[in-house]
Amino acid sequence: MIVLRLIMALKTITVFCGSSSGSDPRFEESARALGLCLAKNKINLIYGGGSVGLMGTVAKTVAEGGCEVTGFLPEFFVQRNPKDLEGIGKTVLVQDMHTRKREMLEQADALIALPGGFGTFEELLEMITWYQLGLHDKPIGLLNVANYWGSFLEWIQNAVRTGFVYGENKDILLVAEDCDTLLTKLQERASSEEKTFKILPAK
Repeated sequence: MIVLRLIMALKTITVFCGSSSGSDPRFEESARALGLCLAKNKINLIYGGGSVGLMGTVAKTVAEGGCEVTGFLPEFFVQRNPKDLEGIGKTVLVQDMHTRKREMLEQADALIALPGGFGTFEELLEMITWYQLGLHDKPIGLLNVANYWGSFLEWIQNAVRTGFVYGENKDILLVAEDCDTLLTKLQERASSEEKTFKILPAK
């Protein structure tokens, strides 16, 4: 038995974010900056589909940078609003919200959350919970634009203090205020996982 430490290249990243652009121009600026950062590093994008809000901004920027963009949309979204099919890049229809999240996790090497509403928050928390339960080991990053996630980060600290979250689990989430720093942290986390292989004896 030998333990090897591999340098894992991030080829595809899932981004969770709002279908609205929010009230602060810095939110959209950060979505564009993240898209540029992904394209510069030749990283493909997985996102929630569509062409509006921060989701649309990230997707358009990555596509304009020459990288692949894939959006996952639940079928009922399209039944409710057929224009949702007018996404960027490739759009994949899935049965429901749970399947959407599972596909967005399985198709990516890492995950990033930008500012967003209930949906973004729920996606982020589920990815953290699945990581905590050992259901995946993909790095999870939070781009804390204009301290949007400040109260959430304080809540995590309080959950640790009050005994609802184990201290070491607070570090599941990698946090940064700019894209380059966050990508570096994700790369380091992806490369820090020790991979164990069974080596057959030489004949």
